[in-house]
Formats: sequence, structure tokens, C-alpha cells
Amino acid sequence: MKRILLLLSVFLLSILSCSNYSDSKSKNWVFDQENVLTDDEEKELNDIIVNFEKETTNEIAIVTTDNIGEHKKMVFYAVGFGDLFGIGKKDKDNGLIIVISKALRETLIATGKSTENILKDEICKEIVDNQMVQEFKEGNYYQGLKDGLEECIRIWKEKE
Repeated sequence: MKRILLLLSVFLLSILSCSNYSDSKSKNWVFDQENVLTDDEEKELNDIIVNFEKETTNEIAIVTTDNIGEHKKMVFYAVGFGDLFGIGKKDKDNGLIIVISKALRETLIATGKSTENILKDEICKEIVDNQMVQEFKEGNYYQGLKDGLEECIRIWKEKE
């Protein structure tokens, strides 16, 4: 039963979100399923991502979730999410997904193949550890996400 509900939830989320994918101005790149952000915080994070995508074509999604379903690891959830929503241009594989779970107390930055050449796993781990985790421990989810997002963008721009 849980599996059916999870699949139905993902399906409904994809239908509701697909209407926002007509152009980059209206895309919603923030999927706050745990409701840790206010509407204004979500909009500000989304605006940062939209502007970065316009400038570079690189795509970033932020996901908060209280469970990773049948996935054994957060990274598999992130990859599945990226595939489902098409994060990253298909011909460039230039996507990045920041996933946090307050409930599971886990944070991850997952990269597309092209992105991985710039934001290697060690760099992503440093960003999580140095820019995000302390803010999350203090309940500052927005600030942790914003700091992590901005650091990813800074490094990405610097190395391109």
C-alpha cells in the first residue's frame, strides 16, 4: 500500500509540476515537500536558480523530502528525481540536485555527469559540511540551502 501511495504521489507531483516547465521563467526548481521554507524563501531560491539557468543553461533543483521511498540511499532518490523531472539539459547532462531531509537528517548534492567534472563529490561534501549542516542544526533550513546553493553556483562559474 505504501508503495502505491508513493508512486501515486510522485505521479501527481510530476503532473502538477510539469505545467511549470514551459519556459525557464516559469519553472519551479524548488520542491519543498517537507514544508521547511516559506513561500517567499522558496521564491527567492527559485529566482536564484532561474537566473543562473538563464546565464549558463545549467539547471539546479532543490528538494526537501521526509522519505526516499524504496530507494536504499539518498543518492538513488536524487538521481531518480533528476531523471523524472529532467534536471539538466539532456544533451549536456548539466544538472545538480540539492536534497535535504529534515526527517531523515540527511543532506546530499547530486550532480549530472558533466557537472561532476566541476563539482566533484569531495567539493559537494565540503559544501554540505561547511555551508549547510550547521544552519540545518540550528533550524535555519532556508539559510543553509541558500548558502549551499550560492557556493555551488560560485564554484561552477569559477571553473567554467
